Amino acid sequence: MGSKESFRRLFYSRVAREAGWSMGLRAASAGIGFVTTILLARALGAEGYGIYAFAWSLVTLLAMPAHAGLPNLVLRETARGLAEGRPDLVKGVWWWSGRVVAVLSLVMIGLIGPLLVAWQGGLKSSAGQTLAWALALVPLLALGNLLGAALRGMQYVVLGLLPEFFLRPALFLLFVVGSAQLWAEKLSPPVAMKLLATAFLVAFIVGIKLLWRLMPSAVRRSRPALKKSGWLASSIIFALMAGFNVINDQASTVILGIFEAPDVVGRFRVAVQMATLSAFGLQAINLVVAPRFADLWSRGEKERLQRLATRSAQVVLTFNFVVALLFALAGRPLLRMLFGTEFTGAYLPLLILLAGQLVNSAAGSVGYLLNMTGHERETAKAMTAAGVLNLMLATVLIPIWGMIGAAAATAISMALWNGLLWWWVRKRLGINSLAFNMQLK
Repeated sequence: MGSKESFRRLFYSRVAREAGWSMGLRAASAGIGFVTTILLARALGAEGYGIYAFAWSLVTLLAMPAHAGLPNLVLRETARGLAEGRPDLVKGVWWWSGRVVAVLSLVMIGLIGPLLVAWQGGLKSSAGQTLAWALALVPLLALGNLLGAALRGMQYVVLGLLPEFFLRPALFLLFVVGSAQLWAEKLSPPVAMKLLATAFLVAFIVGIKLLWRLMPSAVRRSRPALKKSGWLASSIIFALMAGFNVINDQASTVILGIFEAPDVVGRFRVAVQMATLSAFGLQAINLVVAPRFADLWSRGEKERLQRLATRSAQVVLTFNFVVALLFALAGRPLLRMLFGTEFTGAYLPLLILLAGQLVNSAAGSVGYLLNMTGHERETAKAMTAAGVLNLMLATVLIPIWGMIGAAAATAISMALWNGLLWWWVRKRLGINSLAFNMQLK
């Protein structure tokens, strides 16, 4: 009865409410993104969508050095500073991280951007124009993520997720639907990227207004205090994790774009988008349980931590399995119906990616269990190993098998990543993060 009662309390608590809103926002984001992908794929065709997807993957990698690790640092230091009554440190980490992001974004755009645009054919080509518009996303992406982290650090979890997970995709969808009226020109890869940049800008402005209105008066009045050396050391570790996470997400697409035609990249990105739908449950749960992991571990309540880890993993795996089964049974007709006949070739890569996502969900919230309990170095080691493996496999397999090689590289590295993290959770915390029971020795 004790276990059932604790489970009931968990799912009627603030955790459950925030998890519900978080999952709702993630579901809305995934659904909106899925509809947008369908519209873009149909409007641009496989080649045009491939140009757009390749530019997005490149700029995501380009933005990585500008903000990698800093949102997690801002989240942790904001929560810690408010709890300790140090608004000056809260303001300090906001000021320091924002300045770092702004400077690095301008450097990346100014030094590397022109070379990438020239590599894509210059501003006279569709690919070059698309990439030029994509470069505007670098500071907006980085600074917007900092705003969301600051809001979540102040315990405004839902509002912190709103600009990134609802406003950005919703505005982009509205702009795509109304593109003919808004821009008086046919939708093309450069126009699509222009619309995306506009959506990011509007969401960023909304994020600034939310932070200003919800900022505690003590933070607004305080003078910023800095802990540059400590923040720099932590941000480097978080940056490694965020960087290799981006590599695992985007490296296969970029390498595929080097060896294959844009239409192949377009099909692969459709497979990635569909596979991502099965993972949003884990991502939504992580945003809510992460601070609870830290709280339970600091108070030594290991049994409650074990129950929370197990229950959350079970919920996530169940959702993931249902989505994967649906796509496995009806994936090919869905691809044909939603995206068109030329995208049915994405079916086999989709199945491979779904297998990797099942491993990801079965392992549970392994990364956050380590990060919130002071073992982020183990997370960085595992993600570094997985990122290196992904690059090696993609470089070897993509020239041989194309999309299949790209999907295999992503799925195998994901399985290694989660396997290593599960082992570290078991070794360091004595916690079984899996969704099913396994006795620990």
